[in-house]
Amino acid sequence: MHQNNDSIKNLVETSNWESANLAARVVSFRKMGNISFLHLQNSESKIQIVLKNGVTEDYKSTVSQIIIGCHIHICGVIWYTSTGEKSILAHQAKVLNRPMRGIPSTFYGVSDDEVRLRKRYLETSIDLEAAAIFRLRSKVISTIRQILTEDDYLEVDTPMLTAQASGAIARPFVTHHNALDKDLYLRIAPETHLKMMMVGGFDKIFELNKSFRNEGLDRSHLQEFNSMEWYRAYADYQDNKEYFGNFIAGLLWRLGFDARSVEWDGVTLDFNIIPTVKYRELFSRAGLPSPDSMSASDADEIFKKKIRPTLIQPIYVEDYPAHMSPMAARKADDPNTVEQWQLIVGGWEIVKCYTELVDPVLQRTLLEEQATQKAGGDEEAMMLDEGFLEALEYGCPPCSGLGLGVERLICILANKKSLREVTFFPMMG
Repeated sequence: MHQNNDSIKNLVETSNWESANLAARVVSFRKMGNISFLHLQNSESKIQIVLKNGVTEDYKSTVSQIIIGCHIHICGVIWYTSTGEKSILAHQAKVLNRPMRGIPSTFYGVSDDEVRLRKRYLETSIDLEAAAIFRLRSKVISTIRQILTEDDYLEVDTPMLTAQASGAIARPFVTHHNALDKDLYLRIAPETHLKMMMVGGFDKIFELNKSFRNEGLDRSHLQEFNSMEWYRAYADYQDNKEYFGNFIAGLLWRLGFDARSVEWDGVTLDFNIIPTVKYRELFSRAGLPSPDSMSASDADEIFKKKIRPTLIQPIYVEDYPAHMSPMAARKADDPNTVEQWQLIVGGWEIVKCYTELVDPVLQRTLLEEQATQKAGGDEEAMMLDEGFLEALEYGCPPCSGLGLGVERLICILANKKSLREVTFFPMMG
């Protein structure tokens, strides 16, 4: 239709531009007799357009068709108003379409939060700050891929539909495969399939893709979310911690957070030096019973409600009781402790990392215990995955895996307090 349209952002920011050819949405419009002023806007920027009788072809006809929310194509030259505002004086202007419904005012925005979340396109069509969140989201995801690919990690993809819900402790979504006449599950994590690829000889792999968990709605949980998991052979959780420190520093630098600090909810989060604390020590500091004396679910619930909300600055929490992590390796000198750490930021778990359990005998025992718990009514317990266990019997290399909650990281970087704010189509009731 109109190829090689100029970028509004480039037109606004570049000083030596002389002519312009662009198409975008009209977000404001003022007609003043023989001259009219409007603003064209997309997700990046906006610019003023001036239509003038005697300069703009078919001025009166064109102006009569323009309404706020329509899309137009213009050709013209850079021009400055008497107030010094950079504009485009249009020689040609053509209305491409007119909306059936009026878009919200750029001044008042979308005031109803329910409407704003259900119809995000209305907000981003008029609000550059809202649109910038989703441009940041895209840049975060592409930069993660770029860094890992540069570091020789191979991007892979694994099944979304699985015969068993495994790889994490969570309640799955269930669906039915008509041709096979059997129930399948939307995956809760890609872990077991990624470890099977490690058995297949792929030593450095990652996947950035969707996972699904049938759990409650709150500001830090989505039922459909993006996770990024990487696995590295011949490495343990401390190797992964060292690499992650370099990874997050590089990610922040490439995203423009040069000082490795992020403003979030009125606090400056410092990612320069991230301290480490032992999981059990946090319970002791809070005057709580040892997590070893509790069930895994009770310990996790207490940690989430009473301890984690106090951990605002980035911190690694490591060395968890063994009964809490059925897929993590036990410490050689302490079989009651697993080699696991989490990165907590702003009271949220952002990253979880293990030295992976690759002993097929112990892994079978632990997953059989999970299956017994599930049969006893624990809907979040893992299922017994015979295909995964068989793969381990062929020999999985010692390895460490890491999972990153992509939306949670984006939420922190965008200075937002709810995952719905960084998700264009959040699940609504």
